[in-house]
Amino acid sequence: MGDITNYFGMEKDALIKRILSLEEDVEQLEKELAKYKNPNTPSSSNQHLKENTRGKKAKKGAKRGAPFGHKGITRILKALNKIIVDADKCPKCDSPNLKDKKVLKRTVIDIPKKVKPAIVEADIHVKECKDCGHVFVPKQNTIPLKGDYGIELILLIVIIKFTLRGVLRKTASFLDYRHDLDITAASVNAIIKRVADVAENEYNELKQRIRAAKTVYVDETSFSVLGDRCWVWVFRSDEDILLVIRKTRGSNVLREILGENYAGNVVCDCWSSYNFMSDAYANLQRCWAHLLRKSEELTETVVGKHFHEKLQELFKEIKEFNIQDPTDEQRLKKYQEMTNKLRKLTSYYSRYKDLMPVVKYINNKIGEWFTCVKIEGIEPTNNFAEQAIRETVMVRKIIGAFRSETGKQNYERLASLISSWQLKDKDIADELRQMMIRNLCFC
Repeated sequence: MGDITNYFGMEKDALIKRILSLEEDVEQLEKELAKYKNPNTPSSSNQHLKENTRGKKAKKGAKRGAPFGHKGITRILKALNKIIVDADKCPKCDSPNLKDKKVLKRTVIDIPKKVKPAIVEADIHVKECKDCGHVFVPKQNTIPLKGDYGIELILLIVIIKFTLRGVLRKTASFLDYRHDLDITAASVNAIIKRVADVAENEYNELKQRIRAAKTVYVDETSFSVLGDRCWVWVFRSDEDILLVIRKTRGSNVLREILGENYAGNVVCDCWSSYNFMSDAYANLQRCWAHLLRKSEELTETVVGKHFHEKLQELFKEIKEFNIQDPTDEQRLKKYQEMTNKLRKLTSYYSRYKDLMPVVKYINNKIGEWFTCVKIEGIEPTNNFAEQAIRETVMVRKIIGAFRSETGKQNYERLASLISSWQLKDKDIADELRQMMIRNLCFC
């Protein structure tokens, strides 16, 4: 091929300079890419890196489009009110000599310009039974016994704050713009606190259900409270989602929520705080999504690529086995077989220095990668917890930090209850309404 410098048509010094420049560019790009593709960032957070859903026949440059199976926007509208838009004279010359050139038929959905709040005066008869002395408020009451705001207005404020991620100031501005309601951000905050305060019993009951759950998916993320770094922990069962905010990422949070002797199944990453549960009574399943993201970082080398592919094959084997509805005996046998297979795999690849971080990551928890094979109904990844904590990550991006202990407590309680209702496909507005009526409208 001859002299390589002549082959590229460049002098040696210029070629070396060009190579060094390209190496710097590659290093910078790798740093940028690491912000998006790393073991602690799930693929769902990187929508821009996902494959498109355009199909093979789509033109190059076409928009990504909706996911396959996405429902369209076409709907059949049945008009309840009919209006006629007509004119009796020409706006240019005032002539009444007009004719219809055509009539446009339009059917639309609309809302009133403004829905102003109504001021309701209620006489609430607090009754006392002459026979037993029982004092009560009639069960049909829906008027709060304290405060100046009614249930539906309070409900709207909580919905805006927690489902639309509205900040206090903008929530107050919206109520002024849309409902002519002169209310301050401080009043909005006081209303939210009132609801969070009366939600204490429901929140404590939620904690008890999480502690009694057979399987719990756990994750945590940082969140600033009054300038201090705290952690939002999420505990998700099949039917509930619990959020707690603590100043520590340590195992004492797990002891507080699940108890010292929790005997269920815990799906988690390999953070050291979970280790004590292995020594207790719990069955731990370590997250394969975290593991595969770590091993994917090794695929720049041939041996790293082979290691990653072997781990992918094991993950595929887990899923294929679990859909067969095996017996308990078959599960235990498969667990031992796959654990031994993983142990042999890490033993073989431990000879490669570049692979040692992932090899150690696996070996430190070697008996906890196939719990989902041994025990029915456990997922091999912690995606359920990551999905549950995603809303909190979005809130963190919007508000930056909690600026009071009260704000932190409000979020813990109401976000937990709303997330749990969503998980069970319940009507959030109706659940909130009933909870507030129970706790605000009776003695």
